[in-house]
Amino acid sequence: MTRETNADALDAHGPLPSLGHVRARLRVRHLVVIEALARRKNIRQAASDLFVTQPAASKLLQEIESIFEARLFERTAHGIEITPYGEVLLHWARKGLADMDAAHAEIAALRNGWEGRVRVGVFPVAGTVLVPDAATLLRKLRPGIQLSLQEGLETSLLPLLDQGQLDCVIGRATSSPGSRPFTCEMLFEEPTVIVCAIGHPLLQDTDWTPAQLDRFDWILPARTGQLYTLVASGLAALKAAAPRVAVETSSILTLVEIVRQTQMLSAIPSGVARRFVDIGQLQILPLTLSATLHPVSIMTSQGSPLHPATAAFLSAVRTVAATRG
Repeated sequence: MTRETNADALDAHGPLPSLGHVRARLRVRHLVVIEALARRKNIRQAASDLFVTQPAASKLLQEIESIFEARLFERTAHGIEITPYGEVLLHWARKGLADMDAAHAEIAALRNGWEGRVRVGVFPVAGTVLVPDAATLLRKLRPGIQLSLQEGLETSLLPLLDQGQLDCVIGRATSSPGSRPFTCEMLFEEPTVIVCAIGHPLLQDTDWTPAQLDRFDWILPARTGQLYTLVASGLAALKAAAPRVAVETSSILTLVEIVRQTQMLSAIPSGVARRFVDIGQLQILPLTLSATLHPVSIMTSQGSPLHPATAAFLSAVRTVAATRG
């Protein structure tokens, strides 16, 4: 049957096909084609990506729509648009494909003599001290576990966690727990401090005027957002202007190197700051910030069982975090 002759059946609100029916007919290739169609929004381009003909891609789409008895895409003048049914299936298709990728990588790791593999998303707040220290501890306790660390911010890492491409994320849980499908375990509060180069002019006299503070540019992850607001509030309390962000970066090491070589100012977690103060690369500017950012937390997918290797890594994270209290 064609898509046109099958339209009434696909659009009907009848009973959902049984789970047994779906499991018996659904194949990995169906999930692959759904992901390609959603990404490309064009059957011909999706077929090209999958190295199949356009009729073959259309046939696979017809098969999966028949399996679920639901229309997943609508044809438009510009290609195809995913339907609400398609959005649901796409979410789980991506998770399923990510799980297959993870299984493939873990089997490869086992064949190479590893005990297991953990994919970790790391926010900058955890990337310089917490996660490296946890990785060092894990190496001592379970040297057979392989770690894959991916640094980024909430906007890039949490979608990967949601799609099953990461096993956990360590960072600030900036979203309301109820607004995302994640479990958040708070580890500790991490105050934010202002840092500057050794011998910065503002260290010579801390009875600053607003004009003195306004002379210096800032390096921050963004020109907006919670950290920017936190810094702006601290400056406003001294009647200074909002921070003028000359450089945006989420890399702590890049930030430290630029601050070290210039008169720019920045705001970083206090534990990270202390690490660089101890090795003589930065100084902390006594500019009080009246509030704190969200606590550093462990984020995992809600309802998904933890792999033993992931559980071992998170145990090491908790042990290191406990020493910061």
